[in-house]
Order: sequence, then structure tokens, then C-alpha cells
Amino acid sequence: MNNITIVEMTENEFEQYFLDKIQRYAVTLSQNALEDNQEFEIKAKIQLGNLLSDGIGTLGHYLFNIYYEKNNVGYIWVKEDVEKKSAFLYEIYIFDEFRNKGYGSRAMKKIEEWMKNHNLLFLKLHVFGSNIEARKLYERIGFEIAGVNMMKKVE
Repeated sequence: MNNITIVEMTENEFEQYFLDKIQRYAVTLSQNALEDNQEFEIKAKIQLGNLLSDGIGTLGHYLFNIYYEKNNVGYIWVKEDVEKKSAFLYEIYIFDEFRNKGYGSRAMKKIEEWMKNHNLLFLKLHVFGSNIEARKLYERIGFEIAGVNMMKKVE
């Protein structure tokens, strides 16, 4: 199980990832919407396009494929902030058929190694409260709550 590696995406891999990410992010937006009747796919495409304005070449953003042996088991997207000696985890995504097998935890260890090589001390992230599986992973590998956003829909 130690055969986990992270490899930076190629341009072609990024294009496929980006299309997949738009679809997955649109679903996440719809599940966590503050407003009704939004066009979530359009919103997802705009937000992701703003974050990755130069695609795979966007300064400070790193996009990796996660491999177990020769199988691509998922993706990681991080942004480096050299001044704050930190990185922000935009996404770790493990494909459905590879979940709950330890790949996510091991991939996070690889990101920590990558961070040490880049002299980064802190890894930050945001997770929706409804994403129980991800929250459990983050807590299990040592993340602590730094703040809590809450909402209530008033009808």
C-alpha cells in the first residue's frame, strides 16, 4: 500500500480534470446552495475559471494525479502561498472504486512531503459540513478546526 505517488498533471490530463471538476463542483454547489434556482454548472465553471485563470499554468497552483502502482486513483489540487509558508488544499478526490482503502490518507502524506520540499509549514482547507466522510479523514490525519461557518435557511 506504500506505492502511492503524486504526479503533476499534463495539459491534456488537466483539460479532462477541469471538465470533470466542473460537473462535480456543480453538484456540490447544488447540495449546499443558499439560493434556489441557480444554474450551478455555469456558476461552477465561472468560479473554477477564475481560480485557474491560466489553466494548468496558473501561478502557485499545483494539480496532481494520485497513483497507486500504475492505477490513477484520484486527484489533488493545492495552491502554494510562499509568503505565509502555507498551502491551501482545494481538492483531494479519490475515485469511487478506490475509496475507503487508505489512498486518501497516503496521498495527503505525499502532499505533506511535497510541502516540506517547498518549505511550507501549514496546510489549510475548507470542507462543507455535510461532507462527513471528508471531515472524518481530515480529523483522522490531524487537521483541527480553525473556524466554523454556519447557515440557516429562513422560510
